[in-house]
Amino acid sequence: MENRFEVSTEGMKELHAGRPLWSLVKELVSNVWDEESTICKVTVRPVEMAYPHEPSCIDITVEDNAGGFKDVDDAYTLMAPTAKRTNSNVRGRFNIGEKEIISVAVHAEVETVGTTVYFPEGGGRELTSNDRTNGTVIRVRVERPHSEVQETIDALSGFLPPAEITYTINGEEPERRSFIERTRGSIPTIVAGGVGEPLRNLWRTTDIDIYQPRFGKGGHIYEMGITIQPIDAPYDVDIQQKVPMPPNRDTVTASYLQHVYSEVLQVVAPVLEQSQASETWVQAAVEDSKTPDETVAKVMEAKLGKKAVLWSSDTQANENAHLAGMEIIHPRTLSKRERERYTGLGEGLTPLVSAKEGFGLKTEGMELVLVEETDVTPAMERVAQYTQWLSERLLGFECNVRFISMKAVADKRAAQYGGRTLDFVSDRLGKDWFKMDTVWSEAENGHVKVPMPHQTELILHELAHEGGSVTPHTGEYVHRIAVLGAKATHLALNPQMGHSGRDTWWSTPLR
Repeated sequence: MENRFEVSTEGMKELHAGRPLWSLVKELVSNVWDEESTICKVTVRPVEMAYPHEPSCIDITVEDNAGGFKDVDDAYTLMAPTAKRTNSNVRGRFNIGEKEIISVAVHAEVETVGTTVYFPEGGGRELTSNDRTNGTVIRVRVERPHSEVQETIDALSGFLPPAEITYTINGEEPERRSFIERTRGSIPTIVAGGVGEPLRNLWRTTDIDIYQPRFGKGGHIYEMGITIQPIDAPYDVDIQQKVPMPPNRDTVTASYLQHVYSEVLQVVAPVLEQSQASETWVQAAVEDSKTPDETVAKVMEAKLGKKAVLWSSDTQANENAHLAGMEIIHPRTLSKRERERYTGLGEGLTPLVSAKEGFGLKTEGMELVLVEETDVTPAMERVAQYTQWLSERLLGFECNVRFISMKAVADKRAAQYGGRTLDFVSDRLGKDWFKMDTVWSEAENGHVKVPMPHQTELILHELAHEGGSVTPHTGEYVHRIAVLGAKATHLALNPQMGHSGRDTWWSTPLR
């Protein structure tokens, strides 16, 4: 078929001139690694300037020992059909790699088996025969500042060469990276069914290699050892098959990265720390439907701890959960999909539940009953008087006090407050909880009963609900209990602060 298009070298140059030099050189390296080569020699050197105002240039050479170009026309033909498109285990597919850097070159040369193609500064190309029997060497001169020499060397040194290839840059082999683990996962790739057939996206199981990042810096994603882009995960992740990308091969989609994060998380979840469990990439992996429930459960435990419940609009349920030592997680701190994964864990795993579900008042099989008058001990009555004394001095009124029993082991509450009534769950607290301390009072010239710190703590905790149903851990509740604490402190310093009656609690005669 006769070609329908002509390619403008100047137009192509405009598209690629702004790219980092290393991202153009990587296409030459990628081509070498796709061939049956055991050597990949790269040199990146500044060109000495003959005159002060001469533009600075850099010479790049990439050499291999493979069989050479199968068709020398590929050195200057874009988008030609290639068998690489049918093989998901090689990197090439567009057949434009070396043409990108040649388009921005001052001049370039492709020397392959039997033929040398020279691209002079003035444009065009010249083909000559040579005596080369194996391998290819590509030489390119580009007009770039010399500062890009080291940048390019550093970037190329970050590649992950195959074990069978000796990869050198300016004669030195880059240090091999610390390997963490190889896993296998099913992720998208792109491949043609045959030469001349279209590329298709499909899912394929492949090896995924996980490395420590270079110099402890952020991680990157790789396509069979060639750097693509930085990623949020703190690992270098090398995908051992074609990665779906645009022609520049410098970015992947967010959905593809999510699948990659899922595979990585399955490897590192058992050792994930709390600070790591809140990172963006972990959340993305948790939200991926491919991430197993077992992995999600490990992340949930690392992030939220073993004693966590979701905040509920049932404020009493939140209170009960708090008193039971649970960490109350507000739903807004989790994404919708994250909540779905945590609350929908499968059989054999413990899902995240709401405070209402775990600690709300269960009406079925539960009965709240008041303890009979005869069951109220002197110690309990003493606590009731102390509660009313505190309420009157801190809130300006004496609250009602009741002692109740809960005939349901599922409920965890120790006390509750509402309607200016404070209920002590006596069978939950136990009789010893209500006992006060006995101390000698010089003013009374005798022993007096004084409250215990744990009693004051619970009473203040409940009285802080006055003024509305306030959920623990919210700013409003913290403010209320802080106000009560401040008032109680000043009351201790000055018992007659704006109040009439007894100066101190312990001046109340003993019963």
